[in-house]
Amino acid sequence: DYDISYTVWYSTSSGTSTEPPSGALNVSGITGTSTTLSGLAHGTTYYIWVAAISSVGEGQFSTRVSKRTYKAPAQVEKVDLVSISCVQSALWVFWLAPSSERPIQNYEIEYRSLIRSTDWNRLLPNP
Repeated sequence: DYDISYTVWYSTSSGTSTEPPSGALNVSGITGTSTTLSGLAHGTTYYIWVAAISSVGEGQFSTRVSKRTYKAPAQVEKVDLVSISCVQSALWVFWLAPSSERPIQNYEIEYRSLIRSTDWNRLLPNP
């Protein structure tokens, strides 16, 4: 029975299909079969290789895969409000997600009473 960990190598240079280029960055000591590579540049293609490591050494690199990160938005996109329904003392608010290649991380909802206030209140998202 061997304890296996993994090293993920990544680079903006393509290297070969089965070996990362010199200067590629790596994340080692991964004990599961997934990890997150963070702090990457927007709109950039990254090439990725994985190698397993056990007490007998490092295995061969996987075949290279590539993925382009999302482009940074020029601005936050507008959300289209679809409808508001009144239910007793509550409002149900429905909207359409922006048509963006970037995943939505969160929505901020602000409201105010038109009768008694000019101050906006922010609804906090559910955890």
